[in-house]
Amino acid sequence: MSSAWIDLSNLKKPLKFNDFSVNFNTDLYNAKPLPSDIQKKLDERWNELLNDAKPGRILYNQSKFRLHSIETKTNDNDDSIQLILNLGLTDYKSFICTQQQSLPDDIRQHITEDHLSHPLGVGSLLITSDNYIVLIKRSSACIDLPNMYDIPGGHAEPRNLKTYSKENIIEEIISSTIAECVDETNVDRNSLLIDSFFFVIAVVRNQPQYGRPAIEFCLRTSMTSSELQQCYNLQTHMEAYETSEIKFWPIDKISDLLNSSQTLLSITPACHMYHLSTQYNKWLFTVEELKELRTKANNDYVQKKNSMNCLTVDEEAMVLRYYELQLKDFCDKFEPPMTKMAIAVCMQYFKRFYLNNSVMDYHPKDIYLICVYLTCKTEELRISITDFLSNIKNSTNIDQTADILLSYELLLIEKLNFQLVIHTAYRPFEGLIIDLKTHYLRDNVNDADRLRLTGYEFLDKTLLTDVYFLFPPSQIALTALLFASVKAAVHIDEYILKHIYGSLESAQMQKIKETIRLIANVVSTPAKFKKSEVKQIVEKLDKCYNMDNDPRSDEYKKKRLEQFQTLTDYEARNLP
Repeated sequence: MSSAWIDLSNLKKPLKFNDFSVNFNTDLYNAKPLPSDIQKKLDERWNELLNDAKPGRILYNQSKFRLHSIETKTNDNDDSIQLILNLGLTDYKSFICTQQQSLPDDIRQHITEDHLSHPLGVGSLLITSDNYIVLIKRSSACIDLPNMYDIPGGHAEPRNLKTYSKENIIEEIISSTIAECVDETNVDRNSLLIDSFFFVIAVVRNQPQYGRPAIEFCLRTSMTSSELQQCYNLQTHMEAYETSEIKFWPIDKISDLLNSSQTLLSITPACHMYHLSTQYNKWLFTVEELKELRTKANNDYVQKKNSMNCLTVDEEAMVLRYYELQLKDFCDKFEPPMTKMAIAVCMQYFKRFYLNNSVMDYHPKDIYLICVYLTCKTEELRISITDFLSNIKNSTNIDQTADILLSYELLLIEKLNFQLVIHTAYRPFEGLIIDLKTHYLRDNVNDADRLRLTGYEFLDKTLLTDVYFLFPPSQIALTALLFASVKAAVHIDEYILKHIYGSLESAQMQKIKETIRLIANVVSTPAKFKKSEVKQIVEKLDKCYNMDNDPRSDEYKKKRLEQFQTLTDYEARNLP
């Protein structure tokens, strides 16, 4: 799965709001017509949506500009960039039918990139004078992304233009962006700093919606967040029916907003970059997929060695559990102390590595140390290799261990596909505790502290399970909070109902409750083993693992020497 949003423009710096151009050509940039039988089926689906729409549901068809592609040109004199949008025409019906709705394979297989609607959306990162980002919650009446937080936005409207001149289209894109801010938030138009702080920041495509495009702006208002809240509460704006709430997010906490593990808000991809993370796109699986990956890693090694004395998949799982406990214990005793988030990152590096590699190919006794060493770098735990090695109490050859760390570090990074950012549940859990203290436990700080300590116990247990491969961190954090409330006997039902479940529809609430139950079940039923049995399996591992990958072995040293010689020969032939 690819990242949810792709930045097409890759702008080095924001552009002035009117510093872009358009090429409009319906012959070149419109979507290709679909086969008549497929178009007929889509028309039928559209009519079904209209007929099945609930009272008050917002669904209608209007023409839109279609983004075919973009061009960027650099001015050689000052390195400034000119952004050009290649536009045709489409309509909202085509978008809903080809990109927003799930389609049966017998229809989807006939729809290519050239058939897709790709209506050009507009959005604005609206910032208040007291430095808050403005989010609006989309109404349940919206057919597209209902009940989700978003930045103000919509579409430029071709029907507003008498002629499709370049100047008119540019003006419509700009004016519609401003209008959406006003119509969705009730911000005073005169407060918008259009002349001094209005920029183009990106042109993006939403991959889950088959490349749906949008041009994103950044705009400031001279109003404070409280002033804007008061205006919004008047409900006098034109599109009040499209939103149900306005929310303000501190701009200095934008990294938390852009990180799925930092917030429990249901946010659209335009402002919620969790779906951009490799954790979401590359490292979330089903239980069956995890089993298949581990079985494949085991089978690949067995076939390569062609031996009957290899470990089974279940035996590998027991070995990994044994070394996970050793790794957790090593991290808990590490000096200087590692944060809980750093320990969680380290544990996930270890788990990710052995999702696609067998313990027989790379011995865990080495890999778990490399995971800690790499975590010290990625989590900015500044420590010299000498101080790191002082934490290894049972090493008989410190110099050899140092060589192993240095020789295996790049291997670990490669096996992790260079995807080193790990989103843990500790930070969103801390956010929940802070929110609780603010809204509900203001006079019972001790209760909040008890929840924190008990919740951490739950989160620590998750590190020895597959829960991070199965669920987003925010859901794990919520489960930890509910677990802590029961165990610590702190009643937070009112907070959960009002602040967590309050804005959800019944089906969404039931889905979250089921997810919480599944997470709790995974954490409460960890794999168990007998120490004597594991000891026998570890001894078996020592007899069947790949010596070619053991930095202590003559085979490994010979292989590294051959690689070095090959590189040296290449340099001798090709470098001046």
